[in-house]
Amino acid sequence: MKLSMLSITSQRATMLGLIVALTLSGSVRNIHAQSDDHDHNDRPLDHDDQYDHESEEGDDHSGEGHGDDGSSRLSPQDVVDFGIQLQVAGPGVIREELRLPGEIRVNENTTAHVGPRFAGVVTAIQRRLGDQVHPGELLATMETNDTLRPFDLKAPTDGTIVEFHITLGESIDAGEYAFVLADTSTVWADLNVYQRDLRRIRNGQRVAISAGHGFDLVTGEIAYVGPVVNELTRTGLARVVLDNPDGVFRPGLFVVADVVLGENAFPVVVPLSALQTVNGEEIVYVEPAEGEGFVPRIVTIGHRDSHHAEIRYGLEAGEFYVSAGGFFLKADAQKEDFGDGHDH
Repeated sequence: MKLSMLSITSQRATMLGLIVALTLSGSVRNIHAQSDDHDHNDRPLDHDDQYDHESEEGDDHSGEGHGDDGSSRLSPQDVVDFGIQLQVAGPGVIREELRLPGEIRVNENTTAHVGPRFAGVVTAIQRRLGDQVHPGELLATMETNDTLRPFDLKAPTDGTIVEFHITLGESIDAGEYAFVLADTSTVWADLNVYQRDLRRIRNGQRVAISAGHGFDLVTGEIAYVGPVVNELTRTGLARVVLDNPDGVFRPGLFVVADVVLGENAFPVVVPLSALQTVNGEEIVYVEPAEGEGFVPRIVTIGHRDSHHAEIRYGLEAGEFYVSAGGFFLKADAQKEDFGDGHDH
């Protein structure tokens, strides 16, 4: 596929006028310099920030289509609908990361085992597996074996009953656990560290943890590195304590963690969402200082992490580039090459 220029319906002056108008309305397409911490807060164009297309452009997208020179034109409304966002190319940080598998576990520091002080028989059960309990709440009633005197088992702390080892009429010896309570407002993310990587892991390193689709990415720090290696798996342990106020991270979930080992600054860094692949080449769509539209530019990638990539060649600091929505520009160009034969 040839890399053709995609252009917006109106002349360059009209496009620049649109950008100025949007800027004055406080909602230009999030064109701003990329900071070292990459907190760009990009967002799509807001329909409320656009021209009244019914009065000025109409709803038929009449300015769209492909030119005789093979260029593809998009209306300003399509720029909005496609969620196209611009940024100014500039410096950023690429993190050296180590990906580790792991599992969510109960925070044993907030776990309580509840059992009788005297051997006895269970006469009543008030709370069962999965129940939320509070300090002093009655869990079960028992009767001593020798004097037949009743006594209560009460919750010593807030938590959820995660283990339940009691049956009505059962005789339980002193010291046996009838209930296990766990406060899951915090949990442990226990990470498996391969032998070759043990020397690279230490307390205080930042970690980004994901449980997969449907779960938000959360961050934390390594709070504990185990001093021994598991004899069966030949892996070490690195532990992250995670806040879990909504109970989203349930013990037993498998997770993937990216541990930040170091950071390096580079002159031009873009989010991975800016990169598109065409004929095996990685490209970034650029809005040149002169001429119309968004131009696909072949770029050479240097270092990259899970969120950003260093651009060594093909994009200069200070140039405007498409940081999000480039997929739709690529798809529009492919329609032209496939010869769909109609305006869109």
